[in-house]
Amino acid sequence: MRWSALLLVVCACSKSEPTTTEVPAAQRAKAAALIGELKKSLLGAVTSAMSKGIPSAIAACHDEAPAITARIAREGAVVGRATRKPRNPKNEAAGWQADALAYFEQQQAAKAPLAGASFARMLDGGKVGYAEPLLIQEVCLTCHGQTLAPEVTAALAEKYPNDRATGYALGDLRGVAWVELPAP
Repeated sequence: MRWSALLLVVCACSKSEPTTTEVPAAQRAKAAALIGELKKSLLGAVTSAMSKGIPSAIAACHDEAPAITARIAREGAVVGRATRKPRNPKNEAAGWQADALAYFEQQQAAKAPLAGASFARMLDGGKVGYAEPLLIQEVCLTCHGQTLAPEVTAALAEKYPNDRATGYALGDLRGVAWVELPAP
């Protein structure tokens, strides 16, 4: 009887779902708003730059994305993006962000819809970690797709010599947008 109870406890604790019940609704809402602002700002900057050509869009990602991320991080919040296939090595998924990415990868493998999905976890010191999936959209395929134009490949090689962020198809999970909120 003891073994079956232990097995039940182990199985219940090994679920791959994020812990969301511990994260207060107000903190989840604040984190979601910051991520929404990040996604909207990054997409707007890239879309606007694409009208000037692919090299401009790549330059916008290289130069403007860090500034946008820094601008959105406020009131002690830290905001970023993480992936297993980074273009910028600073965006390599690690720690709780890698856990969030693994959760979304499992969801995608199970054919669960990722639109509107989120991951939230209480972190050390009372901080909150919150992430949402970044999915490949049509506009992303020009620079992150499976087949790239020669001028795109050349521009990427100039700005990102160690680029690993290609080979995606429409709807693929690219990574996560994340925020860490300070303890209240």
